[in-house]
Amino acid sequence: MRAVRFLDGEFTVGEVPELPETGPGQVRIAVAACGICGSDLSVSKDACRFVEVAEAGGYPLAAFDTERPVVLGHEYAGVITELGAGVTDFAVGDRVAGIGLATDAATGIPTIIGYSNTYHGAFGEAIIVDACWVRAVPDDLRLDHATLAEPLHVGEMHVQQSGLTAADSALVIGCGTIGLGAVVAAKARGARMVIASEPSPRRRELATLMGADIVVDPTEQNLIEVWNALVADADAGSVVGAAANGILIAYECSGRAGILNELTHQMPFNSRIQVLAAGFTAETITPVVPQFRRIAVNFGHGPYQDAYDITLRRLAAGSIDAEAIITARVDLGGVADAFTTLRSPQDHVKIIVRPGLSAD
Repeated sequence: MRAVRFLDGEFTVGEVPELPETGPGQVRIAVAACGICGSDLSVSKDACRFVEVAEAGGYPLAAFDTERPVVLGHEYAGVITELGAGVTDFAVGDRVAGIGLATDAATGIPTIIGYSNTYHGAFGEAIIVDACWVRAVPDDLRLDHATLAEPLHVGEMHVQQSGLTAADSALVIGCGTIGLGAVVAAKARGARMVIASEPSPRRRELATLMGADIVVDPTEQNLIEVWNALVADADAGSVVGAAANGILIAYECSGRAGILNELTHQMPFNSRIQVLAAGFTAETITPVVPQFRRIAVNFGHGPYQDAYDITLRRLAAGSIDAEAIITARVDLGGVADAFTTLRSPQDHVKIIVRPGLSAD
């Protein structure tokens, strides 16, 4: 099948080895569309570092042989072409999207498609995934729009894990697709105030469109200072207290080096930091500072429920403007240039790869 191979920092279009047989509990999908994820950008920047961190962290889902080619892409949508044994919830021809996980039949170890030398990602004509992670796409939702459920649901998942209530306020730092998902989720769950910070003018516009109450350009304003000014204007009292009237939760979606240390020094007492987009470089913080300030830092721990399904329903209902988030579409031949463009994302948010099947 045709796909975009990645090896040694280069993308090439051509024939790749066929996928494994569709195993029990799996489905084969003809890919209609796939979004380029921030993790894909991290691989393209330094695949060895990506795998090194995954292996050091005991995370086999994203470990592969960097000396062999991979086909990236896991934000997929498409049409089922084959069912593995035991799959009864779907039929051939169903329009689907979902989480891109496939369990290797030989080892029993799951892998994220695209971060595997065997289970190709969706920058190609077909994928195989475990059916338990697949969802039917509603009839009135375009398949290329459905690909957004995967990155946007990360925001919903982390907002749930953060324990945000209607008494709390949210700071969303970085308004790529995951950050926009956090804005949507915080607003949907009734946050008192949602303030977003983003240097890209286009992404700031989208944050407003997704419901942010205030949007800040961090090159001109300090996000915490904006919040402190709001508190002072509201005569809300001291930032040192029991937080009985709600707290401030920062959703770190930028992955910027040094941001975690800055937040631990600047966030109000009794606040929280929820890390959605973590970097791959080592960070230095002074642990006693968040301890002094009673700041909780969460990298993704805690319960959540139906985050992907909730997001897919929001897309189908039109409460998320999917077309505004998708800023370009490319075929397989345009993948290399798309990655180059996204490394300086002033004009883009989400670029969708379409291997050839209609995305309607």
